[in-house]
Amino acid sequence: MVDFLRLTRPLNLLIIVFTMVAMRYGVVQGYLGTSSAELQSMSPVAGHTIFSQVPGNQFEHAFSGLLFWLLVLSTVLVAAGGNMINDYFDTRIDRVNRPHNVIVGRSVKRRVAMLGHLVLSGLGVLIGLFVAWRSGQYALALIPVFSATALWLYSTKLKRMFLLGNGLVAVLVALVPLSVGLYEIPALLNAYGGSAEGTMPNGDAVQIIFGFKGLWAWILGFSGFAFLTTLVRELQKDMADIKGDKADGCRTVPIVLGIGWAKALTLFYLAVTIIALLLVRSMALTDKFSYWYIGAGIVVPLLLSAGFTYQAHDRRSFSTAGNILKVAMAISVAFAFFIRYAL
Repeated sequence: MVDFLRLTRPLNLLIIVFTMVAMRYGVVQGYLGTSSAELQSMSPVAGHTIFSQVPGNQFEHAFSGLLFWLLVLSTVLVAAGGNMINDYFDTRIDRVNRPHNVIVGRSVKRRVAMLGHLVLSGLGVLIGLFVAWRSGQYALALIPVFSATALWLYSTKLKRMFLLGNGLVAVLVALVPLSVGLYEIPALLNAYGGSAEGTMPNGDAVQIIFGFKGLWAWILGFSGFAFLTTLVRELQKDMADIKGDKADGCRTVPIVLGIGWAKALTLFYLAVTIIALLLVRSMALTDKFSYWYIGAGIVVPLLLSAGFTYQAHDRRSFSTAGNILKVAMAISVAFAFFIRYAL
């Protein structure tokens, strides 16, 4: 049973949960809290409701907590099923790269792994469809279907194709924070509208435009960071796993272009990520907390990962570079809980 659970990669699943929680209770809730404070400051009389659709001048989540946690469960189940089928088809590669960590075909039978994939992915898709239906966001039913299908194609074909596999994984990781925004922001606009007219205590009429669309900048920022850093992480993994990938006939970047070009591409993606972070910090986040958090907490680990990647020459050193990158990614997600101090 323990080895069966290991196939789902529990740590990766916890990171997914942490990311989605950060988007809802960090980004969205922080934004709503700041917006509520601004609205309350408009009224010189405490407790006076300016806009009827915002009781007590306090914005609340419009996407229900139950549906949110079902969305998280759907995402985790689809990811768990994808991890399981990936290990199922990666047995030959793992026998070369990680011979002592091979599970499928040893402690877990192949048919059990396949059945586990089908059950987990199927449940994840069904729950995702239910969330889309109950929220009235029918088009978003495509997300779990796309994710489950993409993970199957990645494991069976695309992982072994030049650049396509890396790009697909980056898209899927970026979808994790993005999916929260796709449900939360339209729900807010539906509940409160884009603008409203109200009355001040002295009888003066006032009109305001609600800035929920501004949330997209934050959500897309986290998604873009996830996309770029995942491209980096995938290249680092490809360089670490080059022996097993060659044995399985994969056409990854280091195999097709060589380690030198793979390193160059990795450093290029890291440079783009760092420059983007510094631009955002200088243009949009001018408070001291964001200045030091982004600079010391995120940019420094990214630079360290770049340095270790440049110096790497074996599997262990490439893995070290990847682990440092994971730290930067985790710290960046945690920033979501502090954005209320940056707004």
